[in-house]
Amino acid sequence: MNYYERIQKSIDYIESRLEEDIEIDKLAQEAYMSCSNYYRMFFALTGYSVKEYIRRRRISSAVDCIKGTDESILDIALKFGYESNEAFTRAFKRITGYPPSAFRNSSLKFCFERMNIMDKYFDIQDEKLLEKYPDIKVLKELEPFRVAYYRYYGPEPEKNAFSVMRDWLKRSGLKFEKDKMRIFGFDNPSPSSPDQTEYGYEVWVTISDDFIVNDDLVKTKMFQGGLYAVCGVRNLVPGGEGPEIGDTWRRFGRWLKESKYIMGNHQWLEEHLHFNDDFEHTGGMDLYMPIAPKEGLSK
Repeated sequence: MNYYERIQKSIDYIESRLEEDIEIDKLAQEAYMSCSNYYRMFFALTGYSVKEYIRRRRISSAVDCIKGTDESILDIALKFGYESNEAFTRAFKRITGYPPSAFRNSSLKFCFERMNIMDKYFDIQDEKLLEKYPDIKVLKELEPFRVAYYRYYGPEPEKNAFSVMRDWLKRSGLKFEKDKMRIFGFDNPSPSSPDQTEYGYEVWVTISDDFIVNDDLVKTKMFQGGLYAVCGVRNLVPGGEGPEIGDTWRRFGRWLKESKYIMGNHQWLEEHLHFNDDFEHTGGMDLYMPIAPKEGLSK
């Protein structure tokens, strides 16, 4: 599963348990992530912290109960995990702007819909091809974003590029969850042969448009986005020294021949998923292959 599917799996878990206690540790397990990485990825994809998403979905469901049933406000509060009418009213008013009683027998409306990450981010795909390659999905569009970046050329370029970026991140004041950070990388330039030991690797960290970078090594630029197919790398060990990344690119190649797409001209990407508190990559990677419709590639 790619990380979009992992977050969707956790959302499905939330939706089936809105009237039960929901432990964040369990949600992270559903998404195959540590808690810190789960918080970061959930926020990056939905725009809400996971706790705020749960609160809003519960309040939205509570509104449906208030308007559609004769249950008392207290019973509805208890149903959705609030220990008192007062606590429920405070949370309800903060989110909707009104107390719960204002919604009963009135025209007031509030709706916070269930999120479907797959519908939001992925294009409709050929069913036969999806059955053959269930792990490869086509994004509707990877939107433009601004990055802080560093490129290293020499031996072990990925390790050395991440070392410089990790030191900068520690100084920057950025936080994974708060700043919705995502980490990308790619060979630049790529090795010309399998036995070439010196080549380049470029690391990107997503940043907001107004974040100021003043550093001798780390610089900023805009990524223009584009159409991509995405696939999670199976069984990747930290360090990525095994054959798994190459196997995934070859699987992309087979998929591409049978699809309605050809290779695009924009940048291919690796998204590094799991990091510890010291900004060290601990595993997990999605590959992004640039694609274009067969009839639409610019000459």
